[in-house]
Amino acid sequence: MKRSSLRPHILLALFLVLLFTTQSALAVVGMDAFVSDPDSTGSDNVFVPVPEAYEVYSTIKNLGDAGFMNHPEDLFVAPDDTIYVADGENNRVLQMTRDGNVIREITEGDGVKLKKPRGVYVHPDGSIWIADTGNLRIVTLNSDLTDRKTYVRPDSSLLGSNFTFDVQKIFVANTGYIYALKGANLLALDEANNFRGYLGADKVGFSLSRFLIRLFGTKSQIERTVKQEPASYSNFFIGSDNMIYGILSNKNTAQIRKLNSVGTNTYPEDTYGFTLPDRTIGAVNKDLEPTFSDITVEDNGIITVVDRGTGLIYQYDQDGNLLCCFGGLGDTGGLFQIPISIDADSEGFLYVLDYQNNEITVFKPTHFIELVHEAVTLHGDGRYDEALGYWQQALAIDSNYSLAHRGVAKIMGKQENWDSALRSYELARDKEGYSEAFAEYRHEYFRHHFLLVVVLVVVIVFCFVKLLTLAKRKADQWADDVQMGRGLD
Repeated sequence: MKRSSLRPHILLALFLVLLFTTQSALAVVGMDAFVSDPDSTGSDNVFVPVPEAYEVYSTIKNLGDAGFMNHPEDLFVAPDDTIYVADGENNRVLQMTRDGNVIREITEGDGVKLKKPRGVYVHPDGSIWIADTGNLRIVTLNSDLTDRKTYVRPDSSLLGSNFTFDVQKIFVANTGYIYALKGANLLALDEANNFRGYLGADKVGFSLSRFLIRLFGTKSQIERTVKQEPASYSNFFIGSDNMIYGILSNKNTAQIRKLNSVGTNTYPEDTYGFTLPDRTIGAVNKDLEPTFSDITVEDNGIITVVDRGTGLIYQYDQDGNLLCCFGGLGDTGGLFQIPISIDADSEGFLYVLDYQNNEITVFKPTHFIELVHEAVTLHGDGRYDEALGYWQQALAIDSNYSLAHRGVAKIMGKQENWDSALRSYELARDKEGYSEAFAEYRHEYFRHHFLLVVVLVVVIVFCFVKLLTLAKRKADQWADDVQMGRGLD
């Protein structure tokens, strides 16, 4: 009787598990944070849970008298920690608090109604910059909403006749240059609305077939050849270090860029984000590639990107190490439909704008991720002794957090404590780090025990020569004995 009564419950549980796994794109969903660690074979496909990194603080949807947002496309946290949202289909820009209280509603600039604004930026001086995409302009307002200046299509021979000034995202650098997202590149303007060129264009790979067609093909074949476009930037952010952080939307590697003033990428060219099987109903042998929609960089250098395809939020340090990953697709708190924009305030709160759900999810950092951030920041500043304490506190919460073990290992290496460094690298499953630490350990050992090593080598060589001499003597004696024995016969 007991077995038959349990069977329906077991079947129901299995059904629910199957249901959730088929409707989710991930093996790990919800607010549970995780990272990817190498397994025993060195593969990076093992997802390892870590303590909760962020918790849902609030969800902003109903704006009271301001109604609801309608397909908002950009979110920016101003220096005073108020939130600005480009509410595209409602043709307005909203300013609100962390709790969703609307402070101001901006509907026009320079005497013209906004039309499908797709980007907003607030300068430290309080001026508000709006990518008024539908009106093909950038409109700027003073902090009191009086008109400041309007930027339209630059008058430049370098721009083609078909060029349209339909920019989507904007930022102003401390040099005074205005950077706007336009197609594959970042468009640079000066304060006088002069075109200053493109920055950070991705290199187009060589195609042999395309080259041969252009070299030997007929005119019609050449005309039919589709022009190979560079990877497109889907968003960018200028950090407090004055570097331009961009994300490429149609590329499998080096999707995160850190551009200097001449447009050279200085961020590690690695693969970011996870390629995951699409387990939605009807998807057959299909993988979900990372499609980052926005990026933000906190003053401590922590980089956070959001993936619109999987709803995942990834967080990296300046060396490209994954600190945590959380989020996902769904309808419950902390999950998204189409996350399109992300930013952070001065207290480390994250704000994620959902284009489909017309809402903002506010995330509060947990004590664990605050420890990690502090350790990463101190380590990057060269304050290793202070960073060690934070890494150890993080390990007290999660003894399996490999990044903390790696951080401890690097600090132990700085202190030339190679035994501890090797042990920490082993716990982190970092084969490369272990090999480098072992090479340093071996070098230091030889350097500090040079006389002993020389003596041992001399003794070994002496013993080896003695053995050879003895062996040769024995062989000669054996040969003599054999020869004498034959002579006697």
